Amino acid sequence: MKITQDGPFLVVERERFVARFSADPSSDLERLQDQDIYVTVTGGPTYYATVMTLQAIDAALRRWTRTGEAAGGRYFWSTDLVITPRAGITAMIEAIDGLVREGEIAQACQIVPDPCNPPPPKRLDGLPPSLPQIQCPPSTDTRRSSAAR
Repeated sequence: MKITQDGPFLVVERERFVARFSADPSSDLERLQDQDIYVTVTGGPTYYATVMTLQAIDAALRRWTRTGEAAGGRYFWSTDLVITPRAGITAMIEAIDGLVREGEIAQACQIVPDPCNPPPPKRLDGLPPSLPQIQCPPSTDTRRSSAAR
């Protein structure tokens, strides 16, 4: 699996998606047990996933038993959680690939809002919404039609 670096992110490109994550490129990526990953689906949105092994969850619960967090380690929860049976970036990317291929990523993970194309805000007073002006780079987003650019 080819991993490139783009600023602070390591990047894995697949046919159906691009995965970006922060990790030390000099570390053994096949030992990762807990990793946050941004997943941009080809022709679609970007999702946020927290990928963990059961061993990482167990370690957190044991640590919280000592520290008192999460009611003394009595529960664990995380939004956008994807659990893999084994450690390593390869296993994590395989899990993401499965979610995308099976069409389940939208049920498992939340879309990361695009600051350059935010949804219109809703106002309770009926007045038109005012949007903050955000400086965005020229669009390379192929999802939007040329008329929208």
